[in-house]
Amino acid sequence: MKRLIQLSLIWISIITLISCVNNKGEEIQTSIEPTNSSVSLNKSVIAYFNQPDKSIYILTDFKYKKKLITVEDGNITWPIYSPDGNRIAFTGTIKGVHATYTINAENGKDLKIITSPKGELHEGVLDWHTDGSLICVTKNLDGNAEIYTVIDSTNMKNITNHKHWDFFPLSHSENIISFWSSRDDSLKDSKQYDYQSVYTVNTDGSNLTKKFQISEMTNESVGNGIFPAISPDGKTYVFMMNLDLYSINMDGSNLKNLTQSKDIGEYFPFFSTINNKRIFYSSHDTISPSLNIYSIDIEGNNKKQHTFFEDEKSIILYPKFKPTLPNNG
Repeated sequence: MKRLIQLSLIWISIITLISCVNNKGEEIQTSIEPTNSSVSLNKSVIAYFNQPDKSIYILTDFKYKKKLITVEDGNITWPIYSPDGNRIAFTGTIKGVHATYTINAENGKDLKIITSPKGELHEGVLDWHTDGSLICVTKNLDGNAEIYTVIDSTNMKNITNHKHWDFFPLSHSENIISFWSSRDDSLKDSKQYDYQSVYTVNTDGSNLTKKFQISEMTNESVGNGIFPAISPDGKTYVFMMNLDLYSINMDGSNLKNLTQSKDIGEYFPFFSTINNKRIFYSSHDTISPSLNIYSIDIEGNNKKQHTFFEDEKSIILYPKFKPTLPNNG
């Protein structure tokens, strides 16, 4: 039970931290990026979860919001695009049924249940592999958290298979899945776990490989969220630690604090599928209660603000760019 509470803090503490910046404001439906911005992503589309109304939105050109669907619980829901960008997957409760769903990415229609969990705990979808399988953390089948590839409820494969806890999987272009694990904790026979190691594994469960270990990562750091992202070229791994954004090479070299912020937090890093040079993320200033989208370059410099919502009803959580082919802008 102690570990369950600890892992739950990964989701709950982020919502709590963000809710602290909410105080007042009126709904603003559009926002305009400064014309002198050097970052151009024409016709960009971002899916995100808006915590105040528990809804999944899409945001076009950093300006125009469109609600797709409302999720009744909404505390651990984040949208994941399919590789072709046509559908969005999420885990949440719709009309009293908690499940992993997909919807049409343009209009939120054509709701489909992919798998409805069994047991006390439930799974959360965190990525969508190019082979068509969802990448989920499932916590109810063998007593801990494992990484599964999921086609539907009859086609779920455990690709980590061990007694410790695995979480925050990412799908890589090299047909591998990376994830955080407690598997080499020195206190593995106790109920205390230190989540410091990142592994990769093939989608068929083979070739389990430890990539690196981050000794600076504490249980408190984990409780504030990790939410990693990988650059399109597969070289730069970015994650949250102590409310800053860090990067590290996939070989474990060059760990770097990119933001080094004392007064604000940076959350949920993500990349454009056609841009290796910018890291996008959600953050807030010290005045407005909203959570907006910013970006920095790969070295942590040249910070840009892309959205300018100023109200307590605009909280951009778990943003992800719609996959875009280079020749489509």
